[in-house]
Amino acid sequence: MIKNEFIKFFTPLKISIYGGIIFIFILLNDVIFADKTAGIVTFHSLLYSDMSSLIFMLPIILAPIASDMITSDYESGCMKFVVIYKGKAKVLLCKIVSLILITGIMIIFTFAILNVIYIFKDSVHINLLLNIKMGLLFLTALMPVLFIYVLISILSKNSTIISLLVFLLIVMSDFIPKAIGNITPRRFLWECLLKNQTDKFSIILFLIYIVVLVILNFKLFNKKELIH
Repeated sequence: MIKNEFIKFFTPLKISIYGGIIFIFILLNDVIFADKTAGIVTFHSLLYSDMSSLIFMLPIILAPIASDMITSDYESGCMKFVVIYKGKAKVLLCKIVSLILITGIMIIFTFAILNVIYIFKDSVHINLLLNIKMGLLFLTALMPVLFIYVLISILSKNSTIISLLVFLLIVMSDFIPKAIGNITPRRFLWECLLKNQTDKFSIILFLIYIVVLVILNFKLFNKKELIH
């Protein structure tokens, strides 16, 4: 089933759209409108600087991907036939794993473009270990957001719009009081990823998010009608 999700996602059209969005965003951010940095430029400083933009860009791209993977199958009626043969739990598990793998591939693709720009534009040496470390941390920090997207895709027909609103207005909004914002998934993106500040509370909160969201996703998916 994971193979089927990959076949559905990696079409020439979708690769062109999502790959093009990432490429254009990086081109605008790092080449055309890049700030001139005074002093010594390092791979570490360049990558961390770009991460502050990527934590907004990639989740925005992932919202319609999650919606297409789950909500669209409900709307088209495909979900009914797949569930009959595979079972609800296995179907949802495969879709979640597929979404995580696709997210990882998008992070690798994004980092590959950034590395090429760093080499030719900034003439810095690439740190492969830092690439791997930041890629894994980024994927981990995005997990609660991905599970929230899955939850919304199960519950709503307009999952793309609602997912984007939840991410922009609740998770990443500056209008949310800091006390509340610090217990949303923003904590994992801002504090743990960008500031490299991971404490015991963050780890416990992260585990709570994962466990609660996984349980909710499977329970709601099992109770949901196969066709809207």
